[in-house]
Amino acid sequence: MAAVALAVAVGGEASVAKALAEGGRQRAVAEQSAWSLNGAEAVDAVTRQAAVRGLTALPVSRDTRRPPMVADVAQRSALLGLPARLSPDGAGIDVGYPDAPVTLTVFEDFRCPVTRDFESAQGATLADLATRHAVLVRYVVESSLDQRLPGPGALFATNAARAALAHGRFPLYHALLFANQPPESEAGFTENRLLEIASAVPGLRGPAFDAEVHRLWYRAWVAGAQRSYDDAHVHHGTPSLLLNGQEVDLGAQPQLLRDPAALRALVRNATPSG
Repeated sequence: MAAVALAVAVGGEASVAKALAEGGRQRAVAEQSAWSLNGAEAVDAVTRQAAVRGLTALPVSRDTRRPPMVADVAQRSALLGLPARLSPDGAGIDVGYPDAPVTLTVFEDFRCPVTRDFESAQGATLADLATRHAVLVRYVVESSLDQRLPGPGALFATNAARAALAHGRFPLYHALLFANQPPESEAGFTENRLLEIASAVPGLRGPAFDAEVHRLWYRAWVAGAQRSYDDAHVHHGTPSLLLNGQEVDLGAQPQLLRDPAALRALVRNATPSG
């Protein structure tokens, strides 16, 4: 299935709160200090402009609404320390260290609720294994759910994730996209929402990243990732797993999608001895 080519929606930037992890539980973020400062500066600018013109400034009320909320992940610290790069074929994204003896390829779709559940159950385990140099996680992201769901959310999210890679912040942003996945029936992965989620990743937001999100800068790469998924002919859709290039039968081993001990055993048993 080919990714749907859709026109880019125009949206303004929005600020968001920082994400904080606490005891492995997802929690809403607190207000970002920059949001408060920007609001105050806007008020002061209006007052100054009125004074320059010799006018009495009209009362300007500050916007006291809370910014949108972003759910966090327990493995935040581990993900911030993990390297990520394009896979050798250029269609996937490798997270972890090249000296890892095992490569686990994970096929995902940012709009897939089953993949969201897999990431919720196993994301921390994958991050730990990658941190320990035990496994290299290769993500291949498809976007075909856009063909039967409202809006181009998978296209937008995959493009934004690729932009996050270009700016050295893919691992945490990837996890936060799943932690903040909108309901399947909604076109929730808008450009503005993707930027809000990005604000919870230290050092990610900036003019270049924001422009790449707005302009669908990596649209061609998204299409290439879709072709890579299609060419793999996996039997379980998303998520699907390849262990050192061989497909894992998730029908026979469904516990791999939800049981950290089972996933650790899979990697351990595939690790060459000695």
